[in-house]
Amino acid sequence: MVIALLSYVAAALPAQASSDFSNAHKKIERAIESAANKSPVDAMWIRHDALLIAVNQEKTNAKSYAKGVCQFLAENGFAAQRTTVVIADQALLRKRNQVMQLAELRCD
Repeated sequence: MVIALLSYVAAALPAQASSDFSNAHKKIERAIESAANKSPVDAMWIRHDALLIAVNQEKTNAKSYAKGVCQFLAENGFAAQRTTVVIADQALLRKRNQVMQLAELRCD
């Protein structure tokens, strides 16, 4: 799974600089990061319709967290965008700059 997501992220990142995203996208990132209850999370858009969220996998149920993020996106004007939410292991991302996918959900 690490390799598949790395190629997914690698393909998306060069094309999208953080300045390419709208203010609404940036507000969503900040809102998700500041709303984290159990432990801090890192949120970053990798495409206009793909959001990567790094979480502490020991404290977070990745599948239900992804569902909650989809609901949050829908409530904040992103329902029509059909965003893909990718939940990844935060420790591996921070320590080794590697992405290990824990869950992925396409918001409908």
